[in-house]
Amino acid sequence: MKRYSIACLFALACTPSIDPAAKADVDAKLAAISPQNRQTPPPSGFEPMPLAVGQWTKHKVIDQNGRPSLMTYKVIGQEGDAWWLETVMEGYSGRHGMKMLASLGNRKDPSTVDLRDAWIMDKNGRVTHYDGATLAIAKSMMKGNMSMLEVGWQGFPQEDTFVPAGTFAACYKGRTDVSVMGFSSSTMGWYHPAVPLSGMVKSRGIDKPTSMELVDFGMNGAQSDFPAANTTVATPPQ
Repeated sequence: MKRYSIACLFALACTPSIDPAAKADVDAKLAAISPQNRQTPPPSGFEPMPLAVGQWTKHKVIDQNGRPSLMTYKVIGQEGDAWWLETVMEGYSGRHGMKMLASLGNRKDPSTVDLRDAWIMDKNGRVTHYDGATLAIAKSMMKGNMSMLEVGWQGFPQEDTFVPAGTFAACYKGRTDVSVMGFSSSTMGWYHPAVPLSGMVKSRGIDKPTSMELVDFGMNGAQSDFPAANTTVATPPQ
């Protein structure tokens, strides 16, 4: 069963204070979005697109309080069998990011995922590196972020779907039940293998008034948003 990224879960579950400058920036970016004429034919199989460095997706997210944000998910590098994956959330409280090095194993089996490195960026651009004992903690925190790439669409009903990124014929449609760190949610999602990374075209909350819509995506060009300096190391809990 597919799950949201943990970054998206936090956006849906939390209601942080509004930063006027961040709100103005997000509102301007959302106002600039216009529907694309992209027409994507029905999928020819059930498998997701293979990961490749440079892939990216951008979704508009609406939380349960009606606040919008933008989530960009991308592949920024590869080391052996592991991928550098990055998520950037731009919301009314500011801009936050996660960067992880993960070996995904079998994408249909979450138990084969191995998180090897992790970084967090706060709204002020400060970056915290998780290693050693703190990396073990980060593995449980970020498992949802990696599980966004776990896919299995065989047997799902299919339905045409229109979003700002275009029209996607015969998307796979399925229900998702999520439970992470005390937050639970049920959604209906639409997926298409022409979309990189998770394949998500859109989702709608079943028990909460939440939503995600694909705004744009690409097969190349993704670069890291993380600064090279101003880095701290996470301290293990006492």
